[in-house]
Amino acid sequence: MNFFCLVAAFLLCGWSNLSATASVVVTNKAPKQGETIEFCLIGEGSALPSEKAKATFLGHEFKLFPNAKAAGAPLQEWRAMIAVPADLKPGKYDIKTGSESTTITVCDGGFPVQRLTLPNDKNNFDMSPGEKKAVEGAKQTVSPDRLWEGKFLPPSNARRSAAFGMKRIVNRHLLKDYFHSGLDFAAGLGSPVKACAAGKVILARTGFKLHGNVVAIDHGQGVVSFYIHLQKILVKEGDVVEAGEKIGLVGQTGRANGPHLHFSIYVNETAANPVSWFSQLY
Repeated sequence: MNFFCLVAAFLLCGWSNLSATASVVVTNKAPKQGETIEFCLIGEGSALPSEKAKATFLGHEFKLFPNAKAAGAPLQEWRAMIAVPADLKPGKYDIKTGSESTTITVCDGGFPVQRLTLPNDKNNFDMSPGEKKAVEGAKQTVSPDRLWEGKFLPPSNARRSAAFGMKRIVNRHLLKDYFHSGLDFAAGLGSPVKACAAGKVILARTGFKLHGNVVAIDHGQGVVSFYIHLQKILVKEGDVVEAGEKIGLVGQTGRANGPHLHFSIYVNETAANPVSWFSQLY
């Protein structure tokens, strides 16, 4: 069971049956834009009432999953992974489930601005037929089992050339309603790309106009990683991979102005800052 959640819940609230009132807590009450938090619901009983089966944040619902490690214990825990949108205005926001709620204070992420020059044929976000449907479908994947353990691994050993959340000025024009949804690794053409954590390959496609050759891995409970602009894909859809397993080679396919790996983590369809996944346990 998540020790932080148990201690915080014990300090904040008394225990009671889930059919009445339960304790709610988040692992970070003051996350920065782009950071991931865990929302925990803790109480007695083995069944989760239907009105508390989901948490609500910013009008979106997040399914709560039981903590398998707490099975059979007097106190049960259910949790949902929530990524704070990188473009969410700093301030106070509520997360609710049933009649219980908690408030978080979103802090500024301090994202930088990057200037790029692109040829005209790549200065757009055009996609191939079926590309958007395939990529969005992968982002929407929510499987019940948490397949990863420990911290996520960087998918490349190369230096990071573009940070998460940054704004971009392309050909002297600021892109509106845009932020960089992942990390760019300035790896050489053909360099290895590794799975950041254990999971199941749910997307392995070649030839997309925007994403190029792309792989997506489902890590469970709404957490999905993407590996974009690959030169070559070494896995197929349905494969189960381990953390650190070689899944592709760095390329410059799709909308890429030179060899690099674009790596993203989506948490229940929201782009999350991968840096926190490298340094924190979830």
